[in-house]
Amino acid sequence: MKRKWILSLQLMVLLLCITGLFGKDKTWNMESSAFVSAQQEDGRTAWNSGNISLRSGVYRARLSYVTQDDMLNAWSVEADGLSFDGLLANACMLYSGLTETDMYFWLLEDTDSLRLRIVCDESSEVTIRNAAVMETNAGARMFFVIFLTCFVIWDISLYRKEKTAGNDAPEKELERRGIFFGMAVLVIVSSIPLLTGYEIASADLNGHLQRLEGTKDALLAGQFPVRIHPNWLQGYGYATGVFYCDTFLYIPAFLRIMGFPVGAAYLIYKFLVNVGTVVIACESFGRIFKSRLTGLFAAALYTLNIYRLATIYLKDHLGQYTAVMFLPLFALGVWRLLAEDGKGRNYKKIWILLVLSVTGIIQSHVLTCEMAAVFSVLTGIVFIRRVFRRETLLEIGKALLGIVLLNLWFIVPFLDFMTTQKLIITGEQVYTRAIQGYGSLLPQLFGIFAIPGAGDGDVSAGMQGEIPFTIGAGLLIGLFYYGYLCLTGRIRQQEKGAMKSLGIFAAVFSALALFMTTVYFPWDRLQGLGGFMEKGVSALQYPTRIYVIAAVFLSLVGGYILLIEKEGGRWKNLWIYAGTTISTLFLVAGMFFSILLANASFYKIYEENAFGNSYLSGREYLPLGTDEDLLKAGRIIHPETVEVRSFQKDHGGIEIELVCADGGGEAYVELPLLYYRGYQAKDMATGERYAVTDGENHVVRVELPDGYRGTIDTSFVSPWYWRAAEAVTAMSWGVFLIYCFRKNARNIGGGTER
Repeated sequence: MKRKWILSLQLMVLLLCITGLFGKDKTWNMESSAFVSAQQEDGRTAWNSGNISLRSGVYRARLSYVTQDDMLNAWSVEADGLSFDGLLANACMLYSGLTETDMYFWLLEDTDSLRLRIVCDESSEVTIRNAAVMETNAGARMFFVIFLTCFVIWDISLYRKEKTAGNDAPEKELERRGIFFGMAVLVIVSSIPLLTGYEIASADLNGHLQRLEGTKDALLAGQFPVRIHPNWLQGYGYATGVFYCDTFLYIPAFLRIMGFPVGAAYLIYKFLVNVGTVVIACESFGRIFKSRLTGLFAAALYTLNIYRLATIYLKDHLGQYTAVMFLPLFALGVWRLLAEDGKGRNYKKIWILLVLSVTGIIQSHVLTCEMAAVFSVLTGIVFIRRVFRRETLLEIGKALLGIVLLNLWFIVPFLDFMTTQKLIITGEQVYTRAIQGYGSLLPQLFGIFAIPGAGDGDVSAGMQGEIPFTIGAGLLIGLFYYGYLCLTGRIRQQEKGAMKSLGIFAAVFSALALFMTTVYFPWDRLQGLGGFMEKGVSALQYPTRIYVIAAVFLSLVGGYILLIEKEGGRWKNLWIYAGTTISTLFLVAGMFFSILLANASFYKIYEENAFGNSYLSGREYLPLGTDEDLLKAGRIIHPETVEVRSFQKDHGGIEIELVCADGGGEAYVELPLLYYRGYQAKDMATGERYAVTDGENHVVRVELPDGYRGTIDTSFVSPWYWRAAEAVTAMSWGVFLIYCFRKNARNIGGGTER
């Protein structure tokens, strides 16, 4: 009865949220005469509209204008007398190629003084045509998502509590609660910078926010899966989705669609990654060591390693820190593959672990997948006898087939563009930079305290202002302690078995991985071998990326030390090691966060237009030879014999009405779209298609017949074999999920002591 009342109350709350979706259709229109100009002290001119009375909610402001300059003039919404963060809005830039722009703003309290403000640079001019403020139902959508998420978590927790009630002994129940508390602490500690509510200025923040917005815009335009991000480069579009899988960005993109500010959606994504990392690491390491407490300890090592924290908060390497979430699951799969007897019933399910983990890594960060593959091959060489068991080879074969089928939708377009498109990433000049000088120096590797910096140059620049390229003292304690155990003969005294082999292997490979992160590893010599080796080494870009692999091995070393000390009955040593390590982890992470938050610049970003759309980082996916300075918003190029009657661009493509002179011969029009193979142009009335070619500066060029009159729609359409690959993947996922449910896949990870 109690459960029914709870569900009824939840349903009522959700229905109230749904009713809030309707009736939000008010519009406040403003003509140009409503704006009053005033000269500012800095010489710029400010145009202010009259005040509007608004209640709290989410609104959309629209401005129709004319200007001849890009990013010199800006507009914003303002209000007087509001409390701290009472109005969440950014100033947005104006562009010469556009005549209309909009922005969303979040008003958290009622006001009688909201106004639009346009600031014009003294060297420029802006003509205001009209403006409007429109009420939206985004606030109701946000509340619906928040309440629905909270209710689902509550109901699942209540269901699990009722299901396990009375099944566990009191001490086991106490341990289960302790594990949950420890995981919650790890999530909170690793998420401290997120509690500020703003984004720390970092190297790749802008690029990944553009990816987030590009994914959202593409989904709204009906593009699925997302291949071209239509918002980049003044709306010319960028093929990030073909090379850099956006699967996990669908989560913050969904939050954006439901009305969340872009900064909030990104912070929520980071928090979810921290949750996923803690849960997956704790479960995976716990199953390896058959102890949840040991798994929690290893998860603490893994989650709070400084390099991981730096990739999240200093570098914003979204792909890499997302892929890191799945590495412990991959380690569990490899461990079970090599350690278990192939005759066991559960052994035939190990391929599922490998498929899930590798799929997660591939769809997060291809480079991390490549590093994991290299170390997997090295592991296979070490344990070659166990690899060549019939049962093991069968599991590997099933895993490889499953990985290919479940990721075919991404692999086919990736390989297609890599082999057929002339892009910067496919040019030979990409594989020329020597990487050895970008490794860590010994003082960085063994640094006790991590001082946040922003630099990531080569060793010739020294360590001043560098990002903390270290794994952290907490993990290194375990490696040194393992060396102590070797010197005292305790490792030698342990009975031979899979766990002893794991300890030795993890210690040796962690030392190897750490060595590979330094400037002392002969990367330049390997690169000098040329061919595939040169390209593979150069693609790594920074040897310090291998810290993510070292973190897995060092976490295994830490868990093994607890295990061996427990088996030997040396409880005092165990508590000293565990206490020292945990204290060091929290101290170093806390100090890192304190210095970071006290010194780092930050942004409060609410709206896509606030941070621009031209950031390209390495420019890898641009057509080779493209001049970015010529990519102007709304720029259309055509001969004098072609007249443009109307032009409309949205995230789905471009609609343009054209009239070509009779007898003018073959005509063409070049559109503000970067040329990637797959764009199609067709007449909207007849459906007739026209040739699309690579135009000047690698923009889309549509060839027109003599005397053409009509409207042409130009958009990106995935080739048929991409769609075929997507169909194969969809069917494979269906078969895979049915298989998992039928085989009781929830137990595929192996047993864990309770």
